[in-house]
Amino acid sequence: MLPAREVLVDDRAALVDGRSRLSHAQLADDVLGLRARVPFGGAVVVTARRGLPVAAALAALDGWAGRVELRGALDTGGSTAGAVVLSDDVAPAEVPASGGASPMPPPRRAPAATRWRLFTSGTTGEPKPVDHTLDSLARTVRPGSGTGPRRWGLLYEPTRTAGVQVLLQALRGGDTVLDATHLPGLPERLAWLAEHGVDALSATPTLWRQVLQTARPGSLSLTQVTLGGEIADQRLLDALRAAFPGARVTHVFAATETGAAFAVSDGREGFPLAYLEEPPRGVALQVRDGVLFVHAPGASTAQEDGFASTGDLVEVAGDRVRFLGRASGVVNVGGVTVAPEQVETVLREHPHVADALVLPRRNPFSGWILTARVVAAPDLDDAGRAALPGLLRTSVAERLPSAHVPARIEVVEELPLSTTGKAGRR
Repeated sequence: MLPAREVLVDDRAALVDGRSRLSHAQLADDVLGLRARVPFGGAVVVTARRGLPVAAALAALDGWAGRVELRGALDTGGSTAGAVVLSDDVAPAEVPASGGASPMPPPRRAPAATRWRLFTSGTTGEPKPVDHTLDSLARTVRPGSGTGPRRWGLLYEPTRTAGVQVLLQALRGGDTVLDATHLPGLPERLAWLAEHGVDALSATPTLWRQVLQTARPGSLSLTQVTLGGEIADQRLLDALRAAFPGARVTHVFAATETGAAFAVSDGREGFPLAYLEEPPRGVALQVRDGVLFVHAPGASTAQEDGFASTGDLVEVAGDRVRFLGRASGVVNVGGVTVAPEQVETVLREHPHVADALVLPRRNPFSGWILTARVVAAPDLDDAGRAALPGLLRTSVAERLPSAHVPARIEVVEELPLSTTGKAGRR
């Protein structure tokens, strides 16, 4: 259960979606009666896709359940035998205006730390389970903004790491979550969030690029812009500052493998080299063989020394540590090691490109070849779109070794998204 000192028990909304409104007081009272459903020390599988059941579980089951597995719509092949399954049906159609189910009396023995099981995104492989404590997932939560409670928009699946981060910000920071996931498309979700006064929004870099491509990104009056889950390049950071001049732009590093680690708000890509010596929020960082490691003793992926690999390739450039790509996504093209994300960065820097995705494909001669999908800038005409692939191949060849030049570039209307809001690489 969330510590009482960190829960604002009042009638302010903690979560609002298309069907209901749940207050901080109701969450603290276990309004959905989850402790009556779940035996003390028992296992729980959350298959819900709405934020409400997940928020209720985060508030009521920590320190009560032995393990809470956040699956959502993800088919992990795991068994639910012996576990209590919490689906969207657990939440009533209309939550009472005040009060909830009477909480179960505390047990005589102290509960062990609840294991919160999340799954990796599976961007470059099969999703893998990772266990955390709730504290390791909430290390970057900032209680209070200094300007009053914020209204966070939820665009992520609430059972994935990024969605849990948004929910924990509301629960521990006294903010409100506006859950837009009940709507079918991004334009509809953004319109609903604007209508409900959203002032803080978290999304992956890929999703933010799509937000910027919508007809009216300025309809969002944001004071907080948060990115996470993918590399945030300088061009995107600059574009967000221009689109939302009154907002603080924050890149949060919170991987499923390591939990929340740090946040950067200085407007520059990567993170300060000083973080390796003086870790922010006391979360130690190390670079081992070009891969970033985070001290995350609460994660099941941690080694004996408490450090867990993020799987992210990084390099030191001056006073900065820059992200290069996922180690699991690196391929060998004709004997040259290539990280697809490096090629994507070069493609996005072209003035006629709004977004780009590079996909390796197996090749019997060179081992792998690269193919790319690009979204053209909205003002580019048909002739420009037709000429774009050739221009981009030349641009990459001028910036990177020849092995990085995509063999084929396709101009598309939009990039596919995974359930985590990242670019669909599979």
